[in-house]
Amino acid sequence: MHSDEKFEQIYSRIVENNAEDLESSRYGAKNETVRNITIITIVIIIGFALYSFLYKTFYPNDEIAHFIIFIYGVIAFLIYIKTKPKGQKSRIAQYKDDFKTKVVKALLDSFEENISYCPHQGISSSSYIDAEFEKYDRYRSEDLMQGVLKNNCNFSMSEILTEYETTDKDGDRHYHTLFCGIMSKVETPKPFNACLYLRKDRKDKNILARAFRAKLPFDKLRVELDSQEFEKMFDVYCSDKIIAMQLLTADIMQLLIEFQEEMNMEYELTIKNNLIYIRFMSGEMFETANVMKFSLDKSTLYKYYRMLNFTFTLTDKLIKLIKDTEYND
Repeated sequence: MHSDEKFEQIYSRIVENNAEDLESSRYGAKNETVRNITIITIVIIIGFALYSFLYKTFYPNDEIAHFIIFIYGVIAFLIYIKTKPKGQKSRIAQYKDDFKTKVVKALLDSFEENISYCPHQGISSSSYIDAEFEKYDRYRSEDLMQGVLKNNCNFSMSEILTEYETTDKDGDRHYHTLFCGIMSKVETPKPFNACLYLRKDRKDKNILARAFRAKLPFDKLRVELDSQEFEKMFDVYCSDKIIAMQLLTADIMQLLIEFQEEMNMEYELTIKNNLIYIRFMSGEMFETANVMKFSLDKSTLYKYYRMLNFTFTLTDKLIKLIKDTEYND
């Protein structure tokens, strides 16, 4: 069955089984969002009007105006906290949880794989470091999917955020995003006796080794393949050129090209020891913060589906090639 046809069937089942409950949850989150925005807007308008009045009244002793406005802000905040429903989870937070536990789980169950979903867990930072994508100062991960694939390989995938730290002239720390997306990790039955890195194409290949995000002497490991189309999208680095060519067959390269062209989503790959890592530059995808649109947005769910389907298909093909590749003594 064509992947699009399969997704249509999966999407129809998800909508049929979850749309009513999720839309009810979304409307609750939407009403809470509108309430919060309305209250904040009213508080700000009153605050500006009050400050303007007080400033004119007490000028030039505007310290009194500042003090009264501070007291007004504290009182407004306390009133807001006091009027919030007690002992209940925010409807916005509840909507996000409902989406994750129902929709993501239903999407995972549509594949013939034994995978569980743990929204409040993530892939460890040590695994991300092992993949050698970039250096970072702060790491966060959640929305863990893990289990055993039908080819008996251990699988995990989660959303990941990495950031680097800067300090301004006042000594205040600031964090800036390096990577925001999803990474998968698959264990192979047979160790891969080389290190292969598939990275986004960069015009200056040598400067990559000196860049902040690089750890490896990539310029010494670069492998050129017989595909101009592939070379335009990716740079390949491997400790063994022959093994790289055995693994990146025409079929594999075509699969890699087609996914990026179809999804317009960049991604990178690391294979080392008995592990395959794939990270997708998908941005923050598992958060359903936009309560103003239909909860089961088709294009969003299709991205989830294609990343999972691509990961399962690609790693299965790579594992078979690794198994058949004669490089062990």
